[in-house]
Amino acid sequence: MNLSLMQGELNMHNPLKMITPDQLDRRCVLKGITLGAGAVVLQPFLNALAAEAAGEAPPPRIVFVIESNGLWPYHLRPKSLDVKKRDQWLEASLADHELPSPISPLAPFKDRMTIIQNLSCKHAFPNHGSGYGALGCYNARASQANGGFNDPLAQTVDHALAGSLPGIIPVVGLGVHMNPETAFANTVSVVARKRPLPIICQPDIAFGSLFGSVAEGNAAKVFKSRNKLLDWIQSDIKRVQNELPAMDREKLDIYLDTFEQMRSRQEKVATIKDRLKANLPTIDKFNSKLQTDRFEAQCVVAVAALASRLTNVAVIDASCGPHGYKTWKELGVNIDEHGIGHTHPDSPERDKNAVPIRQFHATRVADLAKRLAAIPEGNGTMLDSTLIIWMSDSAEEHHGQGEQWPLVLVGNLGGKLKTAGRYLQFPKYGEKGHRTLGNFYLSLLHAVGDKREKFGDSDLALKDIDTAGPLMEILT
Repeated sequence: MNLSLMQGELNMHNPLKMITPDQLDRRCVLKGITLGAGAVVLQPFLNALAAEAAGEAPPPRIVFVIESNGLWPYHLRPKSLDVKKRDQWLEASLADHELPSPISPLAPFKDRMTIIQNLSCKHAFPNHGSGYGALGCYNARASQANGGFNDPLAQTVDHALAGSLPGIIPVVGLGVHMNPETAFANTVSVVARKRPLPIICQPDIAFGSLFGSVAEGNAAKVFKSRNKLLDWIQSDIKRVQNELPAMDREKLDIYLDTFEQMRSRQEKVATIKDRLKANLPTIDKFNSKLQTDRFEAQCVVAVAALASRLTNVAVIDASCGPHGYKTWKELGVNIDEHGIGHTHPDSPERDKNAVPIRQFHATRVADLAKRLAAIPEGNGTMLDSTLIIWMSDSAEEHHGQGEQWPLVLVGNLGGKLKTAGRYLQFPKYGEKGHRTLGNFYLSLLHAVGDKREKFGDSDLALKDIDTAGPLMEILT
């Protein structure tokens, strides 16, 4: 590709315009096994990784799965638990209780999961979706710089964790947008203040970006062209840098740093081609317009990126909000999530429409766990070193207040967490013993060696409650 053509392709509103679905020959690069029922398409490593040969433990890995419209507490609470005690401290064994219908697809992993209720993060203002606040524990609407909508005011926990779990790509961000034509969106993940991570919303673009170096046909050409494009962008920015006013140079430095990091990662990717090929996702749903297919494909991409050790932290954002509401017609639901959220809690229509969506999300989490459990690693499988966190960007409801922020955990992060078949319910908001989402994130950071004392902003309304430190209840 010559320089003039690349310059013609570059669009300042869509700088990666040249990586588009029609440029990938999917029949060529995505051939092989399809996503049939129960199929595991990722092949295990052909040989043990060098780290394993040296006797090193597999790296801990974390996957965040984020949905919109709230993760309703009663959808997670086994019916056999005493409902009168839902505001008190409670610990129960999931082995003694049947999972409620909305999350029943997770039953095969009941002995490897924990449900946590009554953590709060009210100051993230999760009503209709908290955006960056969900992973950052702060009010992303506080600033008017971004219209008071979703402002990346501080680093989110996925990138904080990546600091202790370094990979070629610190965090792989994948999304399921309500508009199938949307390629990238800034939604829930922040690298550093004012530097959101663009979430890739089209599986074929994610595939080309992550695995193009070992793909065949046109995908390989796109990968090579992208390298040249990065070189051109980098040199062009340097050329004009000294001509800009001082006030704009800092902004330009951020862009330049981003491109240089991308270039560095491309070079690192070239050194692990064999490992990439061993875990190349070969599925036929990358170009589907159905959001169920796109969600499934993004989960496969996430597992492939983890298995190839491109990254140790992945975010699958199925909310793509705030206000990222979808209509799940593929599941037989013809009312959008906004309408479901506004349905009266006592109406049977509420669960009639919400439960199929919840079960689909639970199925995706279970599928992630199953795929990871099918990949041998060391003396076990990849699931043994992984933690999957299922949550919502709007906490406990469509109009979430953040007094509860329910979580479902699958896996124990390589034995660093106590998550074997547990139901943990903390005292309600404002009561002695109440804990926060920030405490949970601090637990994850401590588990991977980051011993900081605080994460996110404090809830000033809880000044009389001791909310310091991690959740010791889940740390080993």
